[in-house]
Amino acid sequence: MAEDFKHSFKTDRRGELSLLVYNVGFQKCPPGYGWGPGVRDHYLLHYVLSGQGTYETEGRTFVLQSGEAFLARPDVPIFYRADEVNPWEYYWVGFSGPAAPLLLAQTPFTAARPVLRPAAGDHLRQGLLDIYKARGSDYPAAVRMAGYLQAALGLLMAEGPCRGEEALSRYARQGADFLQRNYSRNVGVEETARTCGVSRSCLYRAFQAEFRCSPSDYLTRFRIQRACQLLCHSTLSVSAVAVSAGFADPFYFSRAFRREVGCSPSAYRTQKTGGAESPDSKEDPV
Repeated sequence: MAEDFKHSFKTDRRGELSLLVYNVGFQKCPPGYGWGPGVRDHYLLHYVLSGQGTYETEGRTFVLQSGEAFLARPDVPIFYRADEVNPWEYYWVGFSGPAAPLLLAQTPFTAARPVLRPAAGDHLRQGLLDIYKARGSDYPAAVRMAGYLQAALGLLMAEGPCRGEEALSRYARQGADFLQRNYSRNVGVEETARTCGVSRSCLYRAFQAEFRCSPSDYLTRFRIQRACQLLCHSTLSVSAVAVSAGFADPFYFSRAFRREVGCSPSAYRTQKTGGAESPDSKEDPV
């Protein structure tokens, strides 16, 4: 039997990135070596390279062998233990951050399915090793480790596509929140999808399911709503309102406004404020 060993890295960094590695390593466990019962404050992914052991969570016990992986979720009681005769060797990574649950929602892992046998097992092992090799306590190292972690999770995503009404709703709400906070700048669908940790197509499906429109249409409508507020409660010119609401092209703003509201921006201002059409009404592109 090979001698026991453990190589690990742990960082105290918290909250600086949307995806942050807390700990990473690989270990050949001694017989009966285990952790718990207890809870973690982060996600913990293990991939079993050889041997076997048991993983217990929420009243269920799983016997894992070479080529299988298990996921522990934050604040969920767990216990895992190496076999007495054939103890396992595994690779692991602990991680957290706002993007973590969104990324994991696209993998086959669910609360009801905390164990799986990934088809790309050897690539997953290499991905976890790459995280360990990129280890470091400074900010650049944290970014590198997060990048390798995303790549590793991407391998699992290929086996579990975007699915489920709950997951879609969560993506849509996070995407909508991002667009609402960034409407005034040149923000696009690609950046929004990347922030949510999903593909463009998945984000599109999520918005269609939740809001019955595309992310681009959602952003345009939100900008129009903001423009309506500025037209009613500010003395900004129509062109200044357009820029403030995130429209770089005043002609596009006018067309979008007419399509959404049914009249020009200056006419809307007149209707809502009860006054005569403002001197800047000439600025409304025809």
